[in-house]
Amino acid sequence: MRKLGITALLSVAALGLPACAHQSELQAGDPAAASTEVAASSDASAAIQPAEHPYPGFLMDWTENPIDESWYVSNHDLPDGHWASDFRMANVNAYPTGLNIKMTTKRPPDGTWSWAGGEIQHRQRVSYGEYHAIMKAAPGSGLVTGFFTYTGEYYDEPHDEIDFEFVGKSPYEVQLNAFSDGESMGMVPYPVDFDTSKNYALYSFTWRPDSVTWYINGEQVYQVTSADFPIPETPGLLIGNLFLGREKRWVGRANVEEGASAIFRCMSYRPLDDDATPTCADQYQDQR
Repeated sequence: MRKLGITALLSVAALGLPACAHQSELQAGDPAAASTEVAASSDASAAIQPAEHPYPGFLMDWTENPIDESWYVSNHDLPDGHWASDFRMANVNAYPTGLNIKMTTKRPPDGTWSWAGGEIQHRQRVSYGEYHAIMKAAPGSGLVTGFFTYTGEYYDEPHDEIDFEFVGKSPYEVQLNAFSDGESMGMVPYPVDFDTSKNYALYSFTWRPDSVTWYINGEQVYQVTSADFPIPETPGLLIGNLFLGREKRWVGRANVEEGASAIFRCMSYRPLDDDATPTCADQYQDQR
């Protein structure tokens, strides 16, 4: 794969989402006529209202908004798997700089590990569509920052997943992967010409029934099709997280500073058949 000249993003504008409402007015006069008018108005309104999308799109500008009820912040121990840290709610905070997910030390009796990271999940399921994040990864060997979709055994569903991952020991590399019913596509390391822990950039992927395509700052960097790999098909959750990895061959020996943080300035999802929901890409501007 060729190495692209990738440009980092330094800021994102705030965005307001429009809302629609239907309002009918009654005219004075014959009650029967008024009743008929209301019924006709209601019927017409019902006829022109679009059906609610099963997986509605959204944009969250974290530089302007707090964590609200549409998001779930993880707060649990991680005794098994590829983690060497737990998740703590206190480590996930929305500030004017964006959503900060940080690493902190803790006493081993308070959970499984001596380190805690953080994780946030959008409560609404997501499916085929466009995904975007404006973010920078956490620095430090041993750390992994993730932006991905996921579902699996915990939900009594197949393990389907689409990933952007950033390993702290390799700040000039972005790792791409996908899982379909537990089978991994195989991690693809993609080199970039900027430090992912020091520069904000736009990371995107488009999930279609027959392909997944990854982008960095709007430029396509990799694609997998159904001819190469079974494309994930189970709707999942959109997640951002930060943790200390257990597998040293992957993440390196731990060298972590207290408070090391990943920062997300924007996250968005837009279904394939939706051309109205704004995205983080709409706000992307080259400022480096």
